[in-house]
Amino acid sequence: MTNKNVPRISVSLEERVQEEYTPPKQSANTLFRFFKDSKYLFQALEKGAMIPRYYSENVDYLDIGLHQIAYPMACFCDISIHRLEEHMDFYGTYGIAFSKSWGINKGIQPIHYINKHSILCADFSNAFNIAINEEKDDAATNFLLTQMYYMKPIEGTMPREGENIKKNFTDECEWRFIPDVALINLPQAVTDNEIACLDVLNKTISENEKCWLKFNYDDVKYIILQTDDDVEKLCKVIERVGKDNIVKRKLISRIITWDNVKEDF
Repeated sequence: MTNKNVPRISVSLEERVQEEYTPPKQSANTLFRFFKDSKYLFQALEKGAMIPRYYSENVDYLDIGLHQIAYPMACFCDISIHRLEEHMDFYGTYGIAFSKSWGINKGIQPIHYINKHSILCADFSNAFNIAINEEKDDAATNFLLTQMYYMKPIEGTMPREGENIKKNFTDECEWRFIPDVALINLPQAVTDNEIACLDVLNKTISENEKCWLKFNYDDVKYIILQTDDDVEKLCKVIERVGKDNIVKRKLISRIITWDNVKEDF
């Protein structure tokens, strides 16, 4: 896959018109993002931004002649808080949460879980193979590539601690933010032979604010920590951010200490 076949994501977040939002009744009205280590959560709060990274995905189920493709993304879930523990055990126990309306206005998109035996999957694979073989840089090819950024099989395996763990991915209730890394001359998708370069690409994103997912402290709905010691550390971080005392107090009031509350959900 060459860069010319990669779409330029051109939606302007600044120009988006705010629309009235209808909250869900079956899923959480919240988007959670989790981290394995508290330092990444604290970094996000200090910067007022989440930094996307390239993540590699197995695309064998699409039958498009590729094994893995990596895209830059920041991932969220809309799992209700009383069902979060299993998700946290897998993806990380430190979290930050925002209202779903905030995420929608930022262009964050729920992904599509694909049945590899469906007509949808077969048609996508056929159209994708035709588009790539013809090497056209047109709207139809770009649409197919953009669709793929938001696709995942219903089930599969994920590497964790040296093992491949079987998962039903629909349990993740995943939403994705895909930045326009073309703004900093990076490829929007990286294929098999280039996967080894992801660390370099991720470092470049971390140094370029144009690709970050920024937020205001008033946007934060919850901060999930594990222990009272974590709370003390975060309070020190909040003291350093240079905001007024009202903002700092609001941010501290949104902390949930998971060890203290998990048995109540």
